[in-house]
Amino acid sequence: MRTTGMTPTDRTGFAAVIVAGGSGTRFGGDLPKQFLPLAGRKVLDHSVDVFRGIVDTVIVVLPAGTVERGIWNVPDGVIAVTGGRRRQDSVLNGVSAAAEKGASFVLVHDGARPAVTVDLVKRVMKGTLKSGCCVPCIPVSDTVKRVQGSKVDATVDRSVLRLAQTPQGFRTEKLIKVLEKSSDITDEASAMESAGYTVETVDGEKMNLKVTTGEDLAMLKKLMNRGMTVSAAGLDFHRFGMDKPLVVCGCRLADSGGLLGHSDGDVVLHAVADAVLAASRAGDIGTHFPPGESRWKNADSAILLEKSMEIVRENGFEIENLDVTLIGERPKVSFLRDRFIKRLSDILRIEPEKLWIKGTTTNSLGDLGRGEGLGCLAIVTMRAPC
Repeated sequence: MRTTGMTPTDRTGFAAVIVAGGSGTRFGGDLPKQFLPLAGRKVLDHSVDVFRGIVDTVIVVLPAGTVERGIWNVPDGVIAVTGGRRRQDSVLNGVSAAAEKGASFVLVHDGARPAVTVDLVKRVMKGTLKSGCCVPCIPVSDTVKRVQGSKVDATVDRSVLRLAQTPQGFRTEKLIKVLEKSSDITDEASAMESAGYTVETVDGEKMNLKVTTGEDLAMLKKLMNRGMTVSAAGLDFHRFGMDKPLVVCGCRLADSGGLLGHSDGDVVLHAVADAVLAASRAGDIGTHFPPGESRWKNADSAILLEKSMEIVRENGFEIENLDVTLIGERPKVSFLRDRFIKRLSDILRIEPEKLWIKGTTTNSLGDLGRGEGLGCLAIVTMRAPC
C-alpha cells in the first residue's frame, strides 16, 4: 500500500468521487475527453489510480451507457454511478453513493485532471479535516484585464485572485444538503460559499491541468511523456496478387504483382506505422485507418505513415532508432536498400542514419517460403525529449 501520511482512520473516513459524466462538447470529437488516450492509458485512469492508493472508496460518475458500450472498463473495487443532466446532479449522485458507504468526508475531483498527485490529495484531505471545506488554488500569474466588447475596461488586481482546482474536500452530509438546493454551479466550493460556508484553501499545482481543449491534451501528453524512452514492434504480412502495383517501403517496384490489401498493401510502412503508434501508446494502424472505411481503399501507405507520425509527435515522441526486416523471397533488399532508406527517412522526416533495412527468408517454410507473400518486422525506439 502506498504511504500517504494519513492515519488509517483518516483514510477510511474519506471517499473520492471522480466526475467523468460530461459529454466533452467543448473538446469535440467522438469520445468525451476523459476517455481519450494519454501516456498509455485513458485520461480518466490516471486519476482513478492515484485515488485508489489513498482512499478506500473510489466512485466514478460516468455518462449513461459508458460501461455497456465498452468505452471504459470499471477497475475492481471501483464503484460506477451514472451522471445527471447538470454537473451538480452528477456530483450529487456520486456523493450520495459515498454516503451510503459511510464516508464522513468526500473528495470531488474532475476526471479530466489526470495529473493530480498524491501530495496534492493529501493537502486537501488535511485541509478538509481542519475546516470541513477545502479547495486547492494556484495564483494568477498573468495580468488580468476586464474587457467590455473588444475594449479593455480595467486591469484587475491579480494579487487577490486564485484559480481553483480539484480535488475539493467536504463533509459529506453538508455537501449533499447544499447540492440538493443548488442552482447551476461550476464547482462545489462555489455552492458551499453561496450557502454561507467558509472554504479553506491549500496550495494547488500548476501541473494539475484540466483537459478542456485539444491543446490542453497535447500539452499534457508532452509533459507526461517527457524524458521517456520506449521501444515497440510492428509486424505485417500480405499476399502477392496480380491486379495492383508492387509498392514496398513507399517505392513502386513494378506495375503489377503487388501486395493485396485494403490500401496499397505496403508491408514495410504498415509495420513501421504500427511500431511507432505502439511505442507512443497511441493505438494501432487499424484503429486510426480502419480497413472497412472506403476512404482508405487503395490508399498510399506513405500518407498513413505520415499521419501516424503526426499523432506520435503530438504525443511528444521522436524516433531514435528504427530497424526493419523484410521477410520473404523477394524483393532482394541488398539491391534496394539505399533507395528504401532514402524513401523511408523522407516519409518519417528523420536522418537516414537512424534507420536500417535488411532482408531474410523463412528457409522455404510456409507461404512466404514459397514466394506467395511478404512480411515485415519493424522495431523502433522512441524518446520524448526532456
